[in-house]
Amino acid sequence: MKIVEKWDRSHTAFGEILRDWRKQKQISQLDFSFDLGISAKHLSFVETGRSKPSKELISKISNSLKLPMRLHNTLLTSAGYAPMFLEESIDSPKFEIIRDALNRILDKHEPYPAFVLNADYDILMTNTSFEGMISRLTDESLLGQDKNILKITFSEKGLRRYIQNWEGFSSFMLTRVWEEAVSSQNQRLLGLVEELKKSVEDHGENHAKVDPIFPVLHLSLKKDDIVANFFSTITTLGTPLDLTTQSLRIELLFPVDEPTKKLFLSL
Repeated sequence: MKIVEKWDRSHTAFGEILRDWRKQKQISQLDFSFDLGISAKHLSFVETGRSKPSKELISKISNSLKLPMRLHNTLLTSAGYAPMFLEESIDSPKFEIIRDALNRILDKHEPYPAFVLNADYDILMTNTSFEGMISRLTDESLLGQDKNILKITFSEKGLRRYIQNWEGFSSFMLTRVWEEAVSSQNQRLLGLVEELKKSVEDHGENHAKVDPIFPVLHLSLKKDDIVANFFSTITTLGTPLDLTTQSLRIELLFPVDEPTKKLFLSL
């Protein structure tokens, strides 16, 4: 007879996270227990906090649900274990090949803006066009060492004051980033989204629908008599093997119209 391990019943966070993700994937407890090679009773005990999962079981769960590495870490820490995947600086020598590839992508996208973000929306790398655009539209206080595209966008000293479709754009962005933060259990990003939501609410701004004229969310910037309209594409690295590379995103801005295209070609 297999003895189910007893542990501190106060540690229910793991079970709650697991249950939420299992339901989100629309997998029954019975089917999931079969996939994991354990009994439905054992899985029930794990989800209710009556049994502590082993590291091996957590790995099976993460692989079966195809969870990102950051959430795999969250499951480990919520069960009382140390995280398996560590996030390193992109400046580390081990990422030299990755940096070279990213720089080539950024350079090839000139004269249009392009930048690289991590999971917290910190700006890690940029091309010359992006630096030029941001420096013209953003206060120097936001352009320090720890640049964050969300803070730059939502700050009154940043892009916010120049975004013509602000209410629709900000509403869409907050919803998207909030869903991303919740699904990945990224606590820093969750805190940042709450901060940004409060700044929007404090200004009495309403949630608005995006402009249906365009098939994708677009960014419309206006300063003085100059208008620039963009849409963006987001690219990730294929088959990442660590948390750093998995979190990297390359965002490329493309002109929506000919005036914007001509504007950046002339710079």
